Amino acid sequence: MSWADLGLPEAPEPSGNETPAPREPKQPKQPREPKPAREPKPAKPPKPPKPPREPGPGRGDGGGDDGERSRVPLILGIVAGVLAVAVIVTLGFAFTRGSSGDDTASTPTEQPTSAAPTAQPSPSPTASSDEVGDAVAVRFAGTGFTLVDDNDKTVFAFQWRDKVDGAVAALTKAFGAAPTQRVEPGDGSSYPDYTVYQWEGFLLYDMVDGTGGAQRASFTQPSYVTFSRNEVGGVKITAEHGLSIGSAIAAVRAAGPNQETPRGNVGSIRFVFDQARSTAGPPVQYSMVVDTDGTAVTAVLYYFAAGS
Repeated sequence: MSWADLGLPEAPEPSGNETPAPREPKQPKQPREPKPAREPKPAKPPKPPKPPREPGPGRGDGGGDDGERSRVPLILGIVAGVLAVAVIVTLGFAFTRGSSGDDTASTPTEQPTSAAPTAQPSPSPTASSDEVGDAVAVRFAGTGFTLVDDNDKTVFAFQWRDKVDGAVAALTKAFGAAPTQRVEPGDGSSYPDYTVYQWEGFLLYDMVDGTGGAQRASFTQPSYVTFSRNEVGGVKITAEHGLSIGSAIAAVRAAGPNQETPRGNVGSIRFVFDQARSTAGPPVQYSMVVDTDGTAVTAVLYYFAAGS
């Protein structure tokens, strides 16, 4: 539509220097009329309280459904824990296996099992050359006596100042019988009392410490022996110098005694050998004293005989 159609003159071409006509000022808006205030709605009547639900069978205070819902998280937690352990075990097994793609390389090769060793029969016990047998002889020397077996090994050794308990036990076993026991009194001043252990043909004397003013630790004759048989209970009794009970007086003289002294009985003679040993200690050593009836040896003593 053009200006002519509206009965208006053509609008002049704008030259660019013309001042545009001023616009008419806008009319201010009329203020809106305030809306009428709404009437307040009437208050709703309060709802009547619901009656409490009666607990059904198998429900607790919170009802059976609440109990079931409270157990669901627990069951789920247990299942999740089991699955987690299974995953950890699986991963651990996977990491311990070899990383090679070849399954045969990662599979351990079975080692051939060796046959169980055959039990070898234990050897029968054999007698050792170091074992000591039963006593077969009692051998005397200046320092004491020794029990030996049939291989000449020492079974028991006794020195004169030793306690006699061990000697009594060893002789009892060797002789096969216990000794009788008595006390032989001393002189009450310088010679002590002695306890006498007596087997048939063999006597062991042991001083009673302190009697007669004598002390065992320092007395010159703490114990001594006399025998009148060459064998007691099947055990051979062996003296020195090759002499024995029954040896002829000529053999005694031929052995070279230090002393030869007549005894009270008619014809009896006492011979003393190795007299110097009685003063040679320690350890305590005795002379070998041989009693005879004038023709043969009747007894042997190992005794303190210095200067006699």
